[in-house]
Amino acid sequence: RGAPCLPPALRPYLEQFKRITLWLGEDLHSWEAAKLFARKLSLKRCSLVRPCNLQPRPLEALNQGLNLTKILRTALPASHKSIVSFRKLREEGFGELVNTEQVAGVKWARFPELNKLLKGHRRGELTIFTGPTGSGKTTFISEYALDLCMQGVCTLWGSFEISNIRLAKIMLTQFALQRLEDQLELYDEWADRFEDLPLYFMTFHGQQNIK
Repeated sequence: RGAPCLPPALRPYLEQFKRITLWLGEDLHSWEAAKLFARKLSLKRCSLVRPCNLQPRPLEALNQGLNLTKILRTALPASHKSIVSFRKLREEGFGELVNTEQVAGVKWARFPELNKLLKGHRRGELTIFTGPTGSGKTTFISEYALDLCMQGVCTLWGSFEISNIRLAKIMLTQFALQRLEDQLELYDEWADRFEDLPLYFMTFHGQQNIK
């Protein structure tokens, strides 16, 4: 019935094989059919012989005296380790729908409007803030990070622009919600609380060799 056809009645007979090599011919239609069969038989256990003039159909190759073993060794895996089908993602997709709030990430306590835009902080994501010098980027980002850190999100700060001392001062002031320079007697109390946060600072600053 031609290369494009794989009778359903034959598929059970192929279940016993852990590896299947599909070698249908040298034309494009045969190649497309082989990829279709591989999806039906499970991509993980299938390999495909790529069509070309030097790799005709198996019977023709045999009649021409070609090295069949050598041709079979050129077979390519039907699946790619970096590519998956929806079948592999189906259950995880359902889990994301069921646990919408958990998937959304950690919400900011101090920035409710930001939650509407970003849906919370999620590990693995990159957020970029831009603006002119002096517009308050560092001040905002420090409180943005502090908010999450106060909720238990382990935070590593790295700034090549301002020193760790200055950054720590900004964050401590934001943490205490008051100007500690006007109430120095409260410094140790707030510093003790601040120390308990899962917050760390890199020591790189300015132009520096990191080797």
